[in-house]
Amino acid sequence: MAYVFVCTPTSGTASMLRILQTIGGKAVKLRAANGPASLEPREGATYLNAAEPNLLYWFRGPRHWDTSLDVSAFKVIAHYRDPRDLACNQFWWALQHPNTHDTPEVAEAKRRKVEEDGIDRYVMGRNNVASYNMLRGLSDGPLGDQVTWTSYNQLCCAFDYMTDNLCRTFGRAPSEVAEALRMERPENLFNNPDWVKVGGTWQGADVMPGRFRRDLKPETAQALTAKLAPELAFCARRDAPFMGHHYL
Repeated sequence: MAYVFVCTPTSGTASMLRILQTIGGKAVKLRAANGPASLEPREGATYLNAAEPNLLYWFRGPRHWDTSLDVSAFKVIAHYRDPRDLACNQFWWALQHPNTHDTPEVAEAKRRKVEEDGIDRYVMGRNNVASYNMLRGLSDGPLGDQVTWTSYNQLCCAFDYMTDNLCRTFGRAPSEVAEALRMERPENLFNNPDWVKVGGTWQGADVMPGRFRRDLKPETAQALTAKLAPELAFCARRDAPFMGHHYL
């Protein structure tokens, strides 16, 4: 069996990939998308080969994904984060992770502008709708209910629920991987040497949903919630029922 992992950016992705590979086992190899998804081999594309087992294809954001593809031969995992928290996370990311295509001078100018604008202005200017449209297209397609839906909220607040569902996807017993997953549990992440670090612990790293309420002015949080109402409704619909209150 081959697997497809589709996710929004900066959504605990590194931890999710480690979790998926741990549950999948050593035989499962990760293949990151380096071009548009394709069910036929062609130059510059990420060829999804259902006949080659034990591959985990990773698509981060909508850039390379194609919701029109028939991926019924694969097991699909879709992962997302509350779009308000995602925008806040991107603010901290922009301050500390330079674009490798920029010169140091350009990167510093971009960071300085982000810092001067501040987080409230930054998040209101972000447009991540395409990422959620990507997931909505997957959700509304024929495989929607067969997809294993996970979220940053589950990663932080319902770890066992999430990993049990993933174990079913990979045909593993939770007891087989419980010890190996211990360091990925949210209460242990800051002691995990693989957690996001750039010259030390990443400033802005968090292990709890709802950071937009902590990071933003109340009026900004309210305006952002209104702006992202369709995306929040989608997130609530595809998350576990007991997670719905996080998206209000």
